[in-house]
Amino acid sequence: MTYLTEKIPPELLELAVDIGCGGGQSTEILAPYFERVIGFDPNDTQVLTATRKNKFRNIIYRLGNAEQIDCEDNSVQLVTTCQACHWFDLPKFFAEVDRVLVPGGVIALYGYALPQPICRGKQLSHIINKFYCETLGDFVFPQSKMVYLDKYRSPEFNNIPFVAEPLVRDEFEHVVPSASVSDLVGYANSWSGFQNFKKQVGAEIATEELNNFQSEIMSATEVEGDAADIHLNIQYTYFLLMGRKSPSAG
Repeated sequence: MTYLTEKIPPELLELAVDIGCGGGQSTEILAPYFERVIGFDPNDTQVLTATRKNKFRNIIYRLGNAEQIDCEDNSVQLVTTCQACHWFDLPKFFAEVDRVLVPGGVIALYGYALPQPICRGKQLSHIINKFYCETLGDFVFPQSKMVYLDKYRSPEFNNIPFVAEPLVRDEFEHVVPSASVSDLVGYANSWSGFQNFKKQVGAEIATEELNNFQSEIMSATEVEGDAADIHLNIQYTYFLLMGRKSPSAG
């Protein structure tokens, strides 16, 4: 918000838009700062879920996609997207953001890299990295690698046509305590790359590899017990990429 209000006073923050909002977790963060916030997602189930749990009068959720933002020209002060824009048609998305942003408005792309498990101060990152990069390897979609491995550092995210000044990048780490080995394995099972792997090689081989991953994690913890009872800390690296539309545009 500090970056945004360098050019636009807080009292003029009328509308923020969150693209690919999912269940609305990142959308809710914007509520205290804007008169109105709109969360768009192409999945009607996600929109329904976000709407049902919405506690903010100034937030609404709508069906919509990144390549056709349902907002008027020059009407939005901030466009955000969390852990989603690697799936967008970026040239079309950036053209739409340019259209809807007011002069001086900001685009913010953010997400998190591949989470890293820690047990009793011991980093287990080599195990999850090996599973993701080697076992799954080519079965991981290129778009997923853009966020989990590259953290939006590739050229397509850093050459936003309407942004004249250098992009601002920030990163920070956050550790989530008390996730179990079962939680971590369940998370790996949810990856689109693992589901693609499972589809291509079959459920039996995929399950075997997932069990091997769990066994490696459990062995590395040097703790006896069930996977549901062995607790880890999970380190997340969050990143933020921001750009400003020229204040003299329009």
